[in-house]
Amino acid sequence: MERLHQYEKEEFITICKEHGLNYSDKRLLVLEEFLRTVEHLTVTSLQDRVEAEGHRLDRDFIAETLDLLCKYGYAYKKEFEGQEVQYEHRHVGWHHDHLICAECGKIQEFHDSEIEILQRQIAVNRNFTLLHHKMELYGVCGDCRKQRRPVMPLSFVLPEEKVVIDRLVGGSRMQQRLADMGLTPGTAIEVIKSSGPGPLIVAFRGSRIALGRGLSNKVLVSENSGPTSETD
Repeated sequence: MERLHQYEKEEFITICKEHGLNYSDKRLLVLEEFLRTVEHLTVTSLQDRVEAEGHRLDRDFIAETLDLLCKYGYAYKKEFEGQEVQYEHRHVGWHHDHLICAECGKIQEFHDSEIEILQRQIAVNRNFTLLHHKMELYGVCGDCRKQRRPVMPLSFVLPEEKVVIDRLVGGSRMQQRLADMGLTPGTAIEVIKSSGPGPLIVAFRGSRIALGRGLSNKVLVSENSGPTSETD
């Protein structure tokens, strides 16, 4: 890997010379730090890594260098839902997809040859010329799942999660109010909206229900690992 990085560095210098670009020591410092890690990096995280090595570089300069690496094929700029723009290595001849944790933001890369073959076959079957593609799977990583309680208030659930109502808490009138909405133990529901201003929105049996934050805390749910026909 070290030899590959050295080759890419020399290749980058050659490209800079050919196109009259500045490849100062500072520019190469950013390149080397970027190549040194396999992680997805933001401008902020790369700046932190550079400073940890004892160097201070302007944030705009780092962002400019990363955009230059994207322009000349050394990096991809990735925009994932709800996260700062990230940059990752662009390996020649290599494609991968992503698992993204909606709780902590951690990104895991993966490659599955069967999925790649299936995607190409789907395109062929539909007389479609496939140029490129990306797959981003959003969910909850193993580390975050370990920190979750088996049963939690509905207000803690992330958007697009499917859960099952475990029980209702509060007085009998409160429980009856929820039951009248169709929210009873054993019911599978999908959270449509759980953050931001306004009520929490859930869906089940083809309908949407709006719940105030106080009311949603009275609904205790557990994760649903199987299919939920009620939300289809």
